[in-house]
Amino acid sequence: MWGDLIPVLGIICTIGLPVIAGWILGLQWIKSRNAERMGLINQGIIPPDSPKKKSDPNRLVSLRNGIVLISLGIGIIVGFLCSEHLAIGMGRGFWVTGASVVFFLGVGYLVYFLVVQRMPDSRLKEEAGQE
Repeated sequence: MWGDLIPVLGIICTIGLPVIAGWILGLQWIKSRNAERMGLINQGIIPPDSPKKKSDPNRLVSLRNGIVLISLGIGIIVGFLCSEHLAIGMGRGFWVTGASVVFFLGVGYLVYFLVVQRMPDSRLKEEAGQE
């Protein structure tokens, strides 16, 4: 009888405790934020509404991420093709795929560097100021 309760108790503790802890921490955060706002109101200060500012995305980061993800995909595809169809990949598919991914990631970062290097300096300063 007790042996059947151990897996159930393990699942409850694994899932239930983090959910309950998160709920309690969330409530404490809301209460402390409310107490801070009430303290400001009692002092005669109107607390500023803090809407989430939507900043303009930094296009350089988006460009880098796009180039790197494309090169990652190309690296995976080339690695799988080499491990399946070339003699170099027979029996070493993991290593060929891994080397291909690392190689193409390096190529992607190099392409990003060359693209950014050719941009006018004023545009780079404008993008860097947005971070």
